[in-house]
Amino acid sequence: MRLGGFFFPHFAVQVELTGDNLLLGKPIIIGGLPYERKPVYDASWEALECGVKRGMSLREVYSLCPQGLFLPLAEEKYTDAFVAILTLLTDYSPVVEAGTLGSAFIDLNYELNEVQCINEIRQSIEEQIHLHPSISIASNKFVAWVASQIAKSEQVIVIPGGEERDFLKDLPVSLLPASSGTLGQLELLGIHQIEQLASLALEAVSLEFGSEGKKLWELSNGIDRSRLIPWSKPPMLKEQICFEPPADSVSQLLAGGDKLLSRLSRQLKERWQCCWQLTTSLCFTNDHIVQRAFHFKEATSSKEIMLRHLRQCLEKARFTAPVSEMRLTLTHFCPEERKQTSFLDKPLKRKERLASAINWLQQRYGKGIVKKILPKENSVLPEDSFSFTEFNP
Repeated sequence: MRLGGFFFPHFAVQVELTGDNLLLGKPIIIGGLPYERKPVYDASWEALECGVKRGMSLREVYSLCPQGLFLPLAEEKYTDAFVAILTLLTDYSPVVEAGTLGSAFIDLNYELNEVQCINEIRQSIEEQIHLHPSISIASNKFVAWVASQIAKSEQVIVIPGGEERDFLKDLPVSLLPASSGTLGQLELLGIHQIEQLASLALEAVSLEFGSEGKKLWELSNGIDRSRLIPWSKPPMLKEQICFEPPADSVSQLLAGGDKLLSRLSRQLKERWQCCWQLTTSLCFTNDHIVQRAFHFKEATSSKEIMLRHLRQCLEKARFTAPVSEMRLTLTHFCPEERKQTSFLDKPLKRKERLASAINWLQQRYGKGIVKKILPKENSVLPEDSFSFTEFNP
């Protein structure tokens, strides 16, 4: 197996830079404002040089880097960019696997010139999406992932088959997917490099660390039998509206949301589907983005139900600035559930109601979906006491 590994260093920062060139060369901290009780999600190289680390509290980071530019977390923006990358990769390879956000693998088994193919993909990503990956080529996922982590910009690290262990030997064991407890034990045992673990007997490592130890020993020897897991673009329906001038009241936002949900509900019904989740994104004039996901108790295609959840969210929210854009996204689709309607529990007030219901069923499921029961006289068996015939109201 030959595959390519793609890794986008500081993926969130790269995505933010594509939308604002004025941020280039400045210390960027992503996660929220300095006074918020949130951790750092990502940071630029300039911020890292000031001592900023991912996971630090924003308040602590502000004391280290007061000149930093603090940006709100925009997960949907990063996810959209990652989906765009994966979609592009599917144009070049029959199998694409999505790793963590900003990391992916592609199947290269059918490429005669691996490096040329990889460079073509890099050029497409940089020209179309304006992001810059670190790239590697190897015979298994773990080696490809490690190589992409250490590859420099514009460099493609190629590990020939059979040289996996030699490539890994001088690298730190912290690159192995080990638990924090196992890494601590390896440190106490004086095992700092992958070669030190690879040179131990498998029985001894398994005895000390169990099944995790066996897996780590195999990886340290360049052995990874896991296969690529094909990625497919997640289905979603998305609508957005821009407010001009920006909306500064809940009633304006609800009016916009009503229009968007009308379109989305109509699209769901045209596809004979319901959805389980509605995601709302609000873009404010001060460049803040707030995202909220609603998971419905029952799958629905009803505009009224979705609008009720949106109203509850907006009425509880506190706005620090007017809203310039609203985006609504539906995901987690399922087939529309069939429902039974009884016309026999009470007298029909209008014959049109029955005719309309039958007409709708026939249009959707075909002419033979509704039958009329005809009783049979002098029938001995109960199951043979009636028959069905076509029914046309």
